[in-house]
Amino acid sequence: MQAVLTGKLRRPILAPPMATRSASFDAIILRAKEVPSGARVVTLLSADEGIVEAFVFGGGKSKLRSLASPWYFGKAWIYRDASRGLVKLTDFDAVREYPGIRADLPSIAAASFASEFMAATSALGGDWADALSLCADFLSALDEASGRGEPEATARALALFAMRALELMGLSPDGDECSACAGALRRDTLHSYSRRTGGFLCARCAASENDAVALPAGALAWLEAAAARSFGDAVRVGLGRDALSALKACALDLARKAADAPLRTLDSGLL
Repeated sequence: MQAVLTGKLRRPILAPPMATRSASFDAIILRAKEVPSGARVVTLLSADEGIVEAFVFGGGKSKLRSLASPWYFGKAWIYRDASRGLVKLTDFDAVREYPGIRADLPSIAAASFASEFMAATSALGGDWADALSLCADFLSALDEASGRGEPEATARALALFAMRALELMGLSPDGDECSACAGALRRDTLHSYSRRTGGFLCARCAASENDAVALPAGALAWLEAAAARSFGDAVRVGLGRDALSALKACALDLARKAADAPLRTLDSGLL
């Protein structure tokens, strides 16, 4: 509290603290949950403030409450009352709604994983703008894949999302070096991924690894080709079923390690 001196009496007047403020920013609603009071709590991902949790008040038929649901992208307005410890979503102008995701169970599972991973890693450890861009690209790819009825594209988008998130966090395994013996890896041969070390293995080291995932050469070649393309263009590039399955297993295991916490979406078995 600040004392303000007035006139000759020098009487202290206590000025009230700045208790409230409002802000607006582009955001994706990652998830929503109901609380016993009847309100809803939403988790927002923004480039300006990272992960933000806010209350949504209003009846079940209110427009704001209907839009305050997972996987809407748009401009969010929030109101903060520091004295009450309250953060409230006051308005949301949806720009993208991704309807295909809500109509497809694999897409729902993939989007739920992305939401949980972003929250668990505090938006990739602070790269908020990159996190928002990656998440928006991922949701667009899921929406497009579900609209075309292409489950393989959904799986490619999931694997690519995890690998690009790891890259932004600086946690990508070295694709040129064996994680066990530090020997060089040839791109035109069969590779393996070690769940134990979280890296790739040469053929000699993979032979002694009990829990290695065989990665056909096409999996790493696809990742290398994808690096030179936009997210949406990369997802459209085909990949053999065995290579895709192995790459997805590798990517999700790495994501679990990066989150350093249990991920319910991975434990559910839906992915």
